[in-house]
Amino acid sequence: MKLTVVLITIFTYPVFANSTCKQGDTTFCNVQYLRNYDGDTITFNIPNVHPLLGKEIAIRVNGIDTPEKRTKDRCEKDLAIQAQKLIETTLKKAKQIDLINTSRGKYFRIVADVIVDGVSIKDLLIKNNLAYTYDGGTKSKIDWCNVKQLRKPAGNQ
Repeated sequence: MKLTVVLITIFTYPVFANSTCKQGDTTFCNVQYLRNYDGDTITFNIPNVHPLLGKEIAIRVNGIDTPEKRTKDRCEKDLAIQAQKLIETTLKKAKQIDLINTSRGKYFRIVADVIVDGVSIKDLLIKNNLAYTYDGGTKSKIDWCNVKQLRKPAGNQ
């Protein structure tokens, strides 16, 4: 029995010991993934936060925009579904999900950098041509069928 407890401790401890996440006013460690609407809107439970504020909370990924599911543009809709599936798959198999730089954004939504096992969701989506950098201002008209357009430097959006 003691050996089993020791082995479980040894094999599960490093996952949490290597975490550099420090819970604070704008950082929430080890959040629980529930679902995602699309590539940049994800619902989480936040541990150690009152359920009124921490249960089933929609978080908008900071600094990007992804294709919309509700559109007549077939290319955009197809890419939105790809982004949704990529994020769902990534978050379902994650060992640790952290929300950092959490704040209120446009329309009083909660925005955060979502970090999954040390990797930024923002960077993952941009790398896969499923998002472009976006600062919350006026959106550029994006031709989602022309993914090269997404490779423009952030200042040219």
